[in-house]
Amino acid sequence: MATAKCNVSFQIHYTSSISTTGATALCKYRIKGSTGSYFQYPISPVPASGGLVTLSGVQTSGEYEYIVELTAGGVTAKQTGVFVVGECKARTCEIPLINKIQVQENGQIVMDYVVNTTNLYTPEYQIATGVDFKNIIHLKVGFDFDPLEFINMNDGNIPDDTFLYIRARKHCSPSGVSDWSNTVGFRSGKWVVVKETYTFADAYCVSGKFKDPTNSEEVGASICWSARDLLMKKINLTTSVPQVMVSYIYLSDGVTRAIPGNLKSFDEDGGTDTGFDLKGIRWVRFGSHNPSTIYDVDPSTGLLIGVSPFKCNS
Repeated sequence: MATAKCNVSFQIHYTSSISTTGATALCKYRIKGSTGSYFQYPISPVPASGGLVTLSGVQTSGEYEYIVELTAGGVTAKQTGVFVVGECKARTCEIPLINKIQVQENGQIVMDYVVNTTNLYTPEYQIATGVDFKNIIHLKVGFDFDPLEFINMNDGNIPDDTFLYIRARKHCSPSGVSDWSNTVGFRSGKWVVVKETYTFADAYCVSGKFKDPTNSEEVGASICWSARDLLMKKINLTTSVPQVMVSYIYLSDGVTRAIPGNLKSFDEDGGTDTGFDLKGIRWVRFGSHNPSTIYDVDPSTGLLIGVSPFKCNS
């Protein structure tokens, strides 16, 4: 269990050979070793296995013993354990919540999750072949939180068409690690690796952090300026010329999609073009092809989705 202010949160795991419709659950707890009555907390509604339960109003610090009872069809199962409550007013490491997992048409796995950013050091997630997480095939730790996490599909560890499980937790600053989040199962697709792309060494990019790519006061430089080392990036496209709703942007390796989570090198270039790894590419202009045209980009996929109303003087 993990404490959060004066609340205690934990997950409930169970399997049942009978329907759990109409099931009831109860948590009883008291100071460990005491002979007093148990505090009783009805768990309603009964969550699905792996769901999060929160006990509110635990005011006294100390070590507690607890009993969780789940009753279905006249049969009761019990689980016992111990949790520790520290100072209720202290900041704690709260458990993340995974909302859903989406597998896109190209096989890209996207995790939609929530992490409380108070005293956040870094999130962490793991992907395994079993719900017990004994065979972990992919993990990531030491990165900035974004509600949509695009899983790195290029390391070769994630198999195609396989039922997998994912979970997340929070590392707190200056210390502490939360319990694991709810576990979500999903079936992987087939990762489509683009093997043939076309290099553009003079692509001027602005991230989704900004509102107007031509506003030098906002961006620090205009996307229309032909100045090296300001907004110019070396990228690859899946087409020999930019094409709306056809061309996808890749990094210069020709394999890695230019989407949030893969663009840290764009931010590390310095200058004023920040926000790429978190927000993605929102606009792009090509100095060697229709240089007055600015293209709108879907930051989450790297697809050129239209010709922008923002233009450069030819």
